[in-house]
Amino acid sequence: MATLYCGAAERRVTPALGLNIPQCMTFNPATGVKDELFTHALALECDGRAVILISIDTSGLGTAFTRRVREALKREIGIPPCCVMVSAIHLHTAGPQLMEVFWGQKEDKAVTEDFLRETVAAAVEAYRRRVPVRMQYVEGREDRFSFCRNYRMKDGSILMNPGRRRAHEIVEPVAEIDYTLSAVRFLDGSGRTVAEIVNYACHPDTVGGHEYCADYPGVLRRVLKEQYGEHTVLFLNGCSGNVNHVDAKRYADPDFRYPKDHYQVMGEALARDVIALYGAGTCESADVSVACEWRRFRAPRRQPTEERIAWAKTVLADESESKVTRRLAQELLCLARRPKRYALVEMQVLRVGELFVVGFPGEPFADMGLRLREKVAPRTLILSELANNELGYFATEPAYSGEVYEAVLPSAIFAPDVLDRMVDTAAEMVEKATPKNGSPASDGTET
Repeated sequence: MATLYCGAAERRVTPALGLNIPQCMTFNPATGVKDELFTHALALECDGRAVILISIDTSGLGTAFTRRVREALKREIGIPPCCVMVSAIHLHTAGPQLMEVFWGQKEDKAVTEDFLRETVAAAVEAYRRRVPVRMQYVEGREDRFSFCRNYRMKDGSILMNPGRRRAHEIVEPVAEIDYTLSAVRFLDGSGRTVAEIVNYACHPDTVGGHEYCADYPGVLRRVLKEQYGEHTVLFLNGCSGNVNHVDAKRYADPDFRYPKDHYQVMGEALARDVIALYGAGTCESADVSVACEWRRFRAPRRQPTEERIAWAKTVLADESESKVTRRLAQELLCLARRPKRYALVEMQVLRVGELFVVGFPGEPFADMGLRLREKVAPRTLILSELANNELGYFATEPAYSGEVYEAVLPSAIFAPDVLDRMVDTAAEMVEKATPKNGSPASDGTET
């Protein structure tokens, strides 16, 4: 009978004070540490085939960072690049992003080198600490903390985060979101938890301020460690491009306020949900084989229209416009001056037993995840946004035609047909990674 092996490790990566916390597209220097930031790695192997999952406490990462991690792991432990998934959990109170340019904010190369070194070290350590394990999986629903952040207003418009001033004009949220909360843990022969993966979809943007903080995922990890003993907990953020923790309809009550410790309330509640799900009974897969699917395709990017270029020039001529709107306008004019015609889209699926981990290289709207779940049902999915790259928002209707922030250039670089192709490609990959008469999945293709 085949045996599944698992190893895990984590390394602290909290940057130095004074560096940028990239919120609101302006320089925001860190003045303190609310809690530490980490990079986490999980190695899984069966019958000589291994995959590595990495979850990093950062807002975003670029393909260059992922490539360097993969190259280092191939060199040091022989893992093929297609079998390594590197995900950012999209913390809005982390340090400088691990990418060359983010909305005019350039990469801090020293921070990138620190994260690269510690991430590779954690992954190598995880691989070398492999022990025989059994895998337990649970899935539930948590609808108290995540909300669609785009709302249809009484005048027919669609607004992102209408805020307290316009809360009384809200008719309804415009999209369904994915409330799935799932977790998988790996137990050694003595029943000790070696590692755990938790998957939930919501922007980790509940804290704000000038202190580094791992937001609600950090609290969730801490509570699970207190419950099950010291082990590595990988949090993977689901399809949350249009999802945050704010129920804007509640702002119609002038006395309502979200507490400053909401991230702690949210993280603790999610952890207790996971603990309760384990207590209610777990699923164990008879199949413990490991496989990967990896594909890349070249996709056309949207181009600035003359109308949008005129809009951008008008915005920049008006000093009263918000910083976010002005930054959008600046980036749009940069694209007009230096057009980018195509982007390389990487889709990845890692399978362990009957569990499929699907990586999207950007911030997909929730309905992309829901569509994928429906397409491949009844298979069990863990969805990871910002996996291996940051290609912006993957916005869908009605936000797209409503021209909300996430759906306009340069926030969303693809037209909806490219997003359809992503979902279809992911479904095909899940199908191909599904064991058929013992035949393994391929190592990926490029189209």
